[in-house]
Amino acid sequence: METTNMNSRLSTVTLDLDRINDFRKSQTSLLSATSDDASGQIHERLLMRQNTCHVNDINNYYYSKKMPLEGSYAIWNNRGGSGKTNLTYHLAIKYAYRHPDKTVLVVDMCPQADLSHAFLGDDEEGHDYVSQIGSLKKNPMILDGQQFIPRTISGYLDLYTSVGLPNNVDPRTFLFNVSKFNNQLPRNVYLLCGDTSLELLGKAMDLKRSSNTITPYTNAWRTITQSLRIFIHKIGERRGIKLMTFIDTNSSFNISTEIALTAADKIILPVSEDHLHRNGFEYLFSLLYGFSQPSSIYSYYRHYSFYYRADENGVKLPKIHLILCTASSINKETKLGISNNSLPKPEEINNCWHFVYDIYTKHRDAFEIHSNQKLSPRLSSSSTSSNDQHFTSSFNNHTNNLIQIETFEEFMSQYVMHINNESNIVSRIAVKSHSPLLAVKHPHHSHEYQSTAQTFDKTLNDIVERI
Repeated sequence: METTNMNSRLSTVTLDLDRINDFRKSQTSLLSATSDDASGQIHERLLMRQNTCHVNDINNYYYSKKMPLEGSYAIWNNRGGSGKTNLTYHLAIKYAYRHPDKTVLVVDMCPQADLSHAFLGDDEEGHDYVSQIGSLKKNPMILDGQQFIPRTISGYLDLYTSVGLPNNVDPRTFLFNVSKFNNQLPRNVYLLCGDTSLELLGKAMDLKRSSNTITPYTNAWRTITQSLRIFIHKIGERRGIKLMTFIDTNSSFNISTEIALTAADKIILPVSEDHLHRNGFEYLFSLLYGFSQPSSIYSYYRHYSFYYRADENGVKLPKIHLILCTASSINKETKLGISNNSLPKPEEINNCWHFVYDIYTKHRDAFEIHSNQKLSPRLSSSSTSSNDQHFTSSFNNHTNNLIQIETFEEFMSQYVMHINNESNIVSRIAVKSHSPLLAVKHPHHSHEYQSTAQTFDKTLNDIVERI
């Protein structure tokens, strides 16, 4: 009976999507086929219309299914300069080399689109390929023979949040195989390209999300917030695909960041030693999970917060999988020989990590529980305590091999990894060179580069082992 009802709902949705397509085809006088103003005109006209179709049913169907993925990771921190883009770039490449039988999807959800530029580089005339794609000068998607849509994250989100993804649009059309732009890169890496218009589009999506009258969705907040998750589902459900997804995020906690985070099941959290303060983590946890709220104002206005709306609309939040701490990029001594007091002191760093551990002990359901296979040998022989059983229902079907971490030292061993400053430097060099880490031809200090790159490569291998 349940299957019959689902098929019935999906049939209704299909008919509704067909009506959307018929509506769009009837609006040919409104849709310009020029690359200059097509996207803007489409957006404005579609915002003006109203539609009562239940496209949300199809999203409930996808969301109720188990994520058809090997894994999905958002690399996120609410501070700029923490190394999110560099880490996403290197993790995607390393994972792709280690798993050539799997498809690696990389999503650029940062409006600066630096990750996309690192993968795609410049075109044959020396122009930034990302801006060429976003402005429809390169590789536009042509829908119904007349509608031009940029093959970027903004193009997808604008289409999906306005009318949904039509049946005649394969989501893979939005992706770029990065090896076709740079033959040094693995052939199994596909990019959903970033777009500098993402921040502007976010303002429009926020308007749509707050009202059910200008979108075709019965629950606009939930559907728009999950729009990227739906995209990943549609890619991952293809027969024979083993999909691993890495998502680069924006530092600003806006709608694009919220969409990125809810598209992932897990978070890799890069932090810089420069910013290793308790109040930084306190703010981070309050933004995403509502923990450790620093002010009474938070309690009064909590119904506006992301975590409150997510819970209200049944949107699952990702779990913290790993924290990567990069060493300070600031010299201990300034050029004037004066000690730099902006760096946290050792006792401050220690207190900060103990604060994170305290959060872990109070809110274990915010952290991905590691299984025996991913724990260090000294922990893998332990057994799960009976007191931990009430936590297991919250954790992605890992009920057989769960280990409860009992001490601060065990927590640090399993959830925190350190990257030295030299590794951080070579990672940036590789990104700027549009090259895999060990393929960079560095003219200066080549021996030092290769030595440090090999060390960082081992660290990347260790991270991938935990994924």
